[in-house]
Amino acid sequence: MLFSSCPLWKTLFFISLAVFLAEFTEIGAFASPGECESATTDDVNESLECQLVGAVIIHTQIICKQLPPCPLPPAPRNGGLVCVTIDNDQYCKPMCNKGYDFQFLRRSRLYEVCGNATGFSWTTQLVGEKALAVCNPSETAISGAKSAYFPTNSTCLRTLAFTETQTEQLNIFLKELGEQGIDGSNRDKEADCIICGY
Repeated sequence: MLFSSCPLWKTLFFISLAVFLAEFTEIGAFASPGECESATTDDVNESLECQLVGAVIIHTQIICKQLPPCPLPPAPRNGGLVCVTIDNDQYCKPMCNKGYDFQFLRRSRLYEVCGNATGFSWTTQLVGEKALAVCNPSETAISGAKSAYFPTNSTCLRTLAFTETQTEQLNIFLKELGEQGIDGSNRDKEADCIICGY
């Protein structure tokens, strides 16, 4: 494969793909994940939409270094997760794209955590669920803190496409954790991660 020997080309390819997918997501050009999950092999081979959804899922799992005992949390559809690992605890902040809001009130619940103190299970308001949050269509964003929404001119996929916007969201989250008494000095920077839903 053309890109197999050069990590830079792989990175540029996936950044381009993320921007491309962000544009398609905004106009609703994708098949729903359910349509892709129930598709036959022939359907998927013929459907660029399902192949692209699959590429995003594979890509987000590759770039996120997961704390081994903790399961990889699925990012909310129409949003994402900003995650950091500090002192062997993984913290993830659910975020929604513009035009979506959380299913439950999250103003005082900025993040979810997985680590030794939680028995290596994610804290979540969604009983029996693997998801940390759900982003539902909404004209007003009132359920979460102001920083729990991607900027008006952006989406999770656009944030993921640019190092500057990734760093900005990670720094906002680290500042918020610090304000809650969580010292980020023992942070595993290689585990910093933004996961986008599809």
